[in-house]
Amino acid sequence: MKKLILLLFIPFLISGCYDYNGLNDLAIISGIGIDYEDEEFKVTFEVISTKKEGDSSAPSSTYYITSTGESIVYAFTSAANQMDKVPYFEHVEIVLFSEEVAKNHLEDCIDYLIRTERLRNEFYAAIAKDSAGDLIEASSKAHPIISNYLVQLLEFNNETYNSAYYVQFTKSVNRMLSRGEDAMLPVFKLKDEETIELSGLGIFRDFKLVYTFDSNQASIVNLLNNFNVESIHFQKTCEDGKTIAIAIYQSDVSIEPSKEGILVKGVMSARISESTCSYDFKQADTYEELEKEFVKIVEQEMDEVLRVFQKVQSNALGIGRSYYSRYRVKDFYSWTNQDITYDLNLKINKKGLTFEVE
Repeated sequence: MKKLILLLFIPFLISGCYDYNGLNDLAIISGIGIDYEDEEFKVTFEVISTKKEGDSSAPSSTYYITSTGESIVYAFTSAANQMDKVPYFEHVEIVLFSEEVAKNHLEDCIDYLIRTERLRNEFYAAIAKDSAGDLIEASSKAHPIISNYLVQLLEFNNETYNSAYYVQFTKSVNRMLSRGEDAMLPVFKLKDEETIELSGLGIFRDFKLVYTFDSNQASIVNLLNNFNVESIHFQKTCEDGKTIAIAIYQSDVSIEPSKEGILVKGVMSARISESTCSYDFKQADTYEELEKEFVKIVEQEMDEVLRVFQKVQSNALGIGRSYYSRYRVKDFYSWTNQDITYDLNLKINKKGLTFEVE
């Protein structure tokens, strides 16, 4: 609520802001959805209502403007022409691209977004699993401003389960424009009219979405990327069909490309998060055994993810750039045909370990 109040008053504090138009003269746009349907771009604006409380013409916190056009420029212009107020883009929090846009039309959209003077490029970008417009319109009583809620989902997930990719739009664009690097964007899915989930992570080659990881694989990507690791879980099945899980809470992982192959090195600290197995946790040997077994599990899951990057030839982890920095060879994709080896050291926190005294 404090953030929203501050957002509404900022226009008065910025000098030269649309000729000092009053708050009621501005259409404050907080979120944008971009789709591509029937050979046209469709844009949907989430606009924060600035009507006074109790005004029957503004029963909700937000309203929506939708328009289409043969180009992204015309779609934006047509939507703005439907407004009876001055469009105000300074506080856009998130821009959503549909999968179709992310796969085939993203370059056109990004070119417009970075060229327009209306946006400050401090927003976040994400992929909508289906319709970006439907997702941006999925407000509810619990989440009246959906753009704010989506950013909160990214922030919360980044601090807990680590499957989110919490990076501002400008950084993502810089990666797309840099040789030997590619971008990643989080993926949202509208499960029903009021339920939104963070369902995965999209990886790009150039300006095209080439693969979408699920949320579990996304956490592995962030582990490989050293992206704010807080709690990443791995599970092992015991002989009796029961399970034990660990949570990695600290790590330092590096991917070192060479002319002979790729070496993944890492030091990780973990704790046992759940166990229904019949291990004797009073014995130090139990932890040593589990560390060896979980290292193999971590290596296997990392390998599955890295093989995907190789298959689709995406440099979203910056491996091509690292190879160039080391050897000055402008073959940013040579690593995609190389073998991958691992040198991981995993330690399980033994806090609470006790020993039997004879």
